[in-house]
Amino acid sequence: MPISAKQLNLCDISSEFDKFFHQDQNNLLSLLKQHIDITPFIPFSFYQKYYSSLGTNRDYSL
Repeated sequence: MPISAKQLNLCDISSEFDKFFHQDQNNLLSLLKQHIDITPFIPFSFYQKYYSSLGTNRDYSL
């Protein structure tokens, strides 16, 4: 019985992502913002330094 599943190839994934990225960048960024949470990767000490009362005012939040 032959296997009908197609193996994923990193090159194919990369080229598909590249096409998607160049076609609709705003949609890609909104999808990433909606589905990927990077807050666990930012150390608390960085938050403290970023929002320090002695530092500069920040235009953008983390």
